Order: sequence, then C-alpha cells, then structure tokens
Amino acid sequence: MTRRQDNAGQASASTTSRVRPGRIAAVYAHHCLVWSAGEEVMCSLRGSLKGRNKAVVGDRVEVAFRPDGSGRVTAVHPRQSELIRLVADRKRASRPPVPQVLAANVDRVVVVASVRRPPLRPGLLDRFLAAAAMSRIAPLICITKLDLDGGGLFQSVLDTYAPLDMAVLGTDIHKRQTLVPLAAALKGHTSVLVGHSGVGKTSLLNALTGLEMAVRDVGFHKDRGRHATATARLIRLQEGGFAIDSPGIREFGLQGIAPPRLAHLYPDFAGYLDRCKFSDCLHQGEPDCAVFAAVRAGGIAQARYDGYLKLLGELEQAARTREPR
Repeated sequence: MTRRQDNAGQASASTTSRVRPGRIAAVYAHHCLVWSAGEEVMCSLRGSLKGRNKAVVGDRVEVAFRPDGSGRVTAVHPRQSELIRLVADRKRASRPPVPQVLAANVDRVVVVASVRRPPLRPGLLDRFLAAAAMSRIAPLICITKLDLDGGGLFQSVLDTYAPLDMAVLGTDIHKRQTLVPLAAALKGHTSVLVGHSGVGKTSLLNALTGLEMAVRDVGFHKDRGRHATATARLIRLQEGGFAIDSPGIREFGLQGIAPPRLAHLYPDFAGYLDRCKFSDCLHQGEPDCAVFAAVRAGGIAQARYDGYLKLLGELEQAARTREPR
C-alpha cells in the first residue's frame, strides 16, 4: 500500500466517523436545520433532496459534518408516517391540486382551533381529523382562547368529539393550569400542530417550552387571520419528544381518498356503515341508509354529516375531472 492510499483510507474513516443521524427541524430554499446529538446544525441539502421530492420537517436523516461544524444531509430514511394535504394552484385553476407533505414521522396530530378570532370552522376541523385517520395518526383537539368563549362553544365541541374517543382539551394562554393537560399529552411524542391562521399554535408552544418564537399581532380581516408562522419548525420539548409548529392553513384538500372510502374515516359513522341497504351506499340519503337515519335520530351530529356531504362532493368532483374523456 502506498502512502497516498493509506492517507486516503484514513480520510475516508475520518469522514465516516463524522456522519450522524438527525431529524430535520426546518427547511429553507437550499439549506435546512437538523437536530443531531442534542444541537441544531445548519446543513446543506444534496441535490436529489430538493425540489418536488425534497426533505420535510420531521424526516430522519443522515448528516455528514464538515470541519467548520456545518453539515450536509446525505440521506433521508423511509418515513413511518406523513400528514399530507392537497394544494390548489389559484393562478392556474385548470391544474390539478398537488400533494404537500406537512410533516413526517409524527405520531400525533394536534388540531388547534379557537373559539373566536378566528371563529372555529367545523369543516376544517373535520378535514384535519379525516387526514389524520387516513394516515393512522392519533388526533387531539385543542380549543384555544377559552377566555373568549361566552356561548358554550367549547362544551359543544366536547359533546361532539369526546364520545368518539378523541381527546379534547381547552386552553387559555393566560391561565397556565389549562396548559398542563396539553403538556402531558405532548410528552414523549412527535406531534404536529395544525390549524387556521391566528388560532395561537406558536403562542401555545412558547408557553410550553419557554422559547420566544416570533408571534405578531396577526390581525383579522373578515375573521381570517394572517400567517404568523412562515415555515414549519420542529421544536424539542423540555420533558421529552418533539412538536412541529406549522404555518396556518385556511384550506385543506384531502389526498388519496376515493369517495366510497371517506365515510370510513368518520368514527361516528362506523356503527352504521354495515347496516345500509346497499353495499355501495354513499350515505347521501339513499333508501334505507343507516347513516342518514342516525343523523335524523340524533346519533350523528348534523354538523359532522353536513361537513361529510360537502367533502364527499369535492372528492366526487375531483374524481370526475380525472376520468379520461
């Protein structure tokens, strides 16, 4: 062996020893932040990890470290779970929506909604829950701004969703005791917080972690908040686990669901689906539809059923546009 070959072997061994596993904490145009060995490291991305197939927050990765302490993400491990939505191109309405991975490798979806400013949107809430069910990720509903609840809205949400074996928590950022159950629920998990712009996701995480992530007066125009968080961010929790603070979402299209499958993502429909007269029943008021009968009898909340019909119509329309002409 020559001296040059020996030196090359030593360099290769040195490089190998500087490769560590990590998790992506934030993604920017050409760089990303990675949690590795208890610290955040700014890393570049290999070319194949950019663009449409780019790495996302929550991905488990391999990082090759440079002498200056920066790193380069060299590989992304297969994902155990993904939370995905469809995003429509408003400038080109003729183009089909494209899937966007909001977070990877999460085991809990925390759906955050406020009682006011902005008002709670049951349809958006149910879309998040359907997406979580499709990805087999445990859901948790967190209602914020309880100090603004003068009409019993939180109790209404509790009455609707708690019987479905879904955890429903209410919080008031000004009363720390209301945050204790949420902190306990997040401990030891990797959770992604999703919700409409302005519902207070970042404020919740600031209170739970002691961090000071930027929170601005989001303002409201016709009760529609402006985005306070610009990019998803993975945050390590003091008591163990991670939480992902995601940008506010005003629209959420479901990806990869055929219309007949939608009803199976509603746990309150489960006890009625095999009682319908027709095996291909879509529960739109067909003869002897057990789901429709349950709605009329009060066994299924009317608001849940109305949201189901609206979403079903969107899925059917999308299916028709994909059919060859």
